[in-house]
Amino acid sequence: MLHIGQIGPVEPSATPVTELILSDRLIALAKEAERAGFQVAAEQLVRLACDVFDEAGSRRP
Repeated sequence: MLHIGQIGPVEPSATPVTELILSDRLIALAKEAERAGFQVAAEQLVRLACDVFDEAGSRRP
């Protein structure tokens, strides 16, 4: 069994995570959740993916 003390530090990514990448991953998770029968979770993930762009749009000049 893996214990918390055995987990090493997380290296920062060289590539920044953009709103597009984050939304794409959330939508991919939503598709998997829907296939697995988790309809409510899938809908929440899609809403979250949309919120990422809404939030990003409000921060831009």
